[in-house]
Amino acid sequence: MADFRSALASGRILVLDGGMGTMLQARGLPAGEHPEQFCLDRPDVLRGIHADYLAAGADIILTCTFGGSRLKLPAGIEPVPFNREMARIARSAAEAAGRPVFVAGDMGPCGRFVRPLGDLHPLELYEALREQARGLAEGGVDLFLVETQFDLAEVRIAVAAIRAESDLPVMVSMTFEQGTSLTGTTPEIFAETMQNLGVDALGLNCGLGPEEMAPLMERFLACSSVPVLAEPNAGLPELVDGKTVFRLPPEPFAEKTAAFVGMGARLVGGCCGTTPDHIRALRRAVDAVERRAAPCVTPSGLVLTTRTRLVRISPSQPFTIIGERINPTGKKDLQAELQAGEYGLALRFASEQVALGAPILDVNVGAPMVDETLLLPGLVERLTGKYAEPLSLDSSNAEAIAAALPFCPGSALVNSISGEADRMERLGPLCRQWGAPFILLPIQGRKLPVKAADRIAIIESLLEKADALGIPRRLVLVDVLALAVASKPEAAREGLETIRWCVAQGLPATIGLSNISFGLPARELVNTTFLSMAMGAGLSCCIANPSSGRLREARAAGNVLLGHDRDAAAFVDGYAAWQPGSGGAAEAGAFAR
Repeated sequence: MADFRSALASGRILVLDGGMGTMLQARGLPAGEHPEQFCLDRPDVLRGIHADYLAAGADIILTCTFGGSRLKLPAGIEPVPFNREMARIARSAAEAAGRPVFVAGDMGPCGRFVRPLGDLHPLELYEALREQARGLAEGGVDLFLVETQFDLAEVRIAVAAIRAESDLPVMVSMTFEQGTSLTGTTPEIFAETMQNLGVDALGLNCGLGPEEMAPLMERFLACSSVPVLAEPNAGLPELVDGKTVFRLPPEPFAEKTAAFVGMGARLVGGCCGTTPDHIRALRRAVDAVERRAAPCVTPSGLVLTTRTRLVRISPSQPFTIIGERINPTGKKDLQAELQAGEYGLALRFASEQVALGAPILDVNVGAPMVDETLLLPGLVERLTGKYAEPLSLDSSNAEAIAAALPFCPGSALVNSISGEADRMERLGPLCRQWGAPFILLPIQGRKLPVKAADRIAIIESLLEKADALGIPRRLVLVDVLALAVASKPEAAREGLETIRWCVAQGLPATIGLSNISFGLPARELVNTTFLSMAMGAGLSCCIANPSSGRLREARAAGNVLLGHDRDAAAFVDGYAAWQPGSGGAAEAGAFAR
C-alpha cells in the first residue's frame, strides 16, 4: 500500500476524482432512492465509477460515504459495516489500477448544528463520526477527507473523532461563499484551527467554480503551512427545468483549476458536476502547467479561534490580556451560584470583560461542592452561545477539561499542564486530539522554582515529554510563573530572564500578573510597572483583570512603544481625550485592538 504522507512530502501534484452523485444517477440510481442502498445493491456500478476516475488519471479516489454516518444513513444500514464495505470496493478498484493510487475515506457534513447553535450534542456527533472512521479504517483507506463542511465546530469534532480511531493522514475541506463559511468562518480561521489539529492538508471544495474560487485560494496559500487542496464545481450551479446543472465543460474547467497548481496548490480535483472527462482534462492540464512552490508560511506564536474570531499570541503581535474574572476564588457570591448549578454571575463577568475588549476569557468553576465535569462544559456551552471570544479552560481536573473541549467551536486554550505526575501524559494527548493550545506551567513537586535556570529546566523537561507524545510546539504557551516579590525579591528579575529565554526559543510567554504584587500596598502600581518591563522583555500576554485602568494604559502605551500599534492609531483613538488619573476609561473600546 502506497504511503500518502510520503507522496505529499515528495512534492507531487496529486489529482483527486470528481463528482459521484451525478455519476450514480447516470448509471441507474433511481430518483428518490438512497445512494447508499444503491451502492450496497450494485457494487459493480460503484467499482466501475472508481475505475473510470482512475483511468482518467486520478491519484486519489473517494469512498462513496459522504453521508455515511449514523446521523444520515437510512434506517437499516449499520454505519460500521457500510463504511467498511464502501472502502473495500474503492480499495479493490485502486488495487486494479496498476499504479500507486490512494483511497480517501470520505466524510461529509451531518446536516445539523451542534449545541448551542443547534440541538445536536457534540458528543453524539463525535461518537457517530468515530463509528464512520472505524468502518473506513477497517475497510483499508489510506487517508481521510473531511469535506464540504460549513461549520467549524463540526469539522473539528470530525478530526478529533478520526484521531480517536486512527493515525492515518487527514485532509479537511470547507465550503465558502462570499468569503466565509455558512457560520461565518474565514479561510484564515479555518486554516489556523486545522493546523492546530495537525491535519496533513486543507483547502476548499464545492459551492464555487474555479474562477470564483481563485481569490479564496490566494488567501489559503498565504496562511497555510501544510499542502492546500482545491475541488471546484464545474462552474456555478444553474436551475434548469427544476434540476441543478453545471455547465462548465472539461477543458475550461481543467485550465482554470490547473492554474491553482501554478499558484502553489498541491492537490486539485473536481466536485459537483465534474465527470471522468473533467478529471482526464485536469490531469493533462496539471501535467503541463508550470508548477510553483507554495508560499513559505512559517508558524509564528500561538493561535486561538472560534467560528468568527482569531487571536494571535506572539511577541510580534499586540499584547493580549486574558480576562481572569470568571474564577470563584475569593468570590463568595460566584461560589454560591456555581454550587447551586447557576451561571448568572459568571455570564455577567463575561459580559463586563467583553465590553472592556478582553479578547480571551479564562473560565474557572473550581469551588467546594462543585462537580467541574458538569459545570465547566455547561458554562462553556453558554459562553460559546453568547460570545465570539475564545475561552481559556482553567481547571486542575483533567476530566472536566475533556468534557468541556467538545463544546468549543474552535481552538480553545487549556490552562494548564504542569510537571505534576502524569499531567502531561493525561492532558497532552487530549490537547493534540482536539487541537487545543495549552499553558505550560513550570511547577514540579511542592517547591516553586525561583531561579530562571530552575524554571527553564522544568520547561525543557516538559517540552521533551510533549515532543515524545507528538504534541507540536505551536500548541505551547509558557507561563513564566509570577512569584510575590514581597517574599522573593529576585522573583521579578528571574521572571524577566525566563521570558527572554522563551522568546529566544520561539515560545510565546504568559504570566498570572497579580501574583507579583501579593502582600504589597499599591498592587495595581506594582503590577502595571512589572507588566511594562515584561512587555519589553517579550511577554506575549497575561492573565489579569481587564477592568484595571492602569493595566489598559500600560498595555496601550506598550503596544505603541514596541511597534505593535501601527502609526499609534489605536492609542490615538483611545486616548485622545486622556487626562492624568482618568483610569483609561476612554480607552476601553480600543482595548482589543
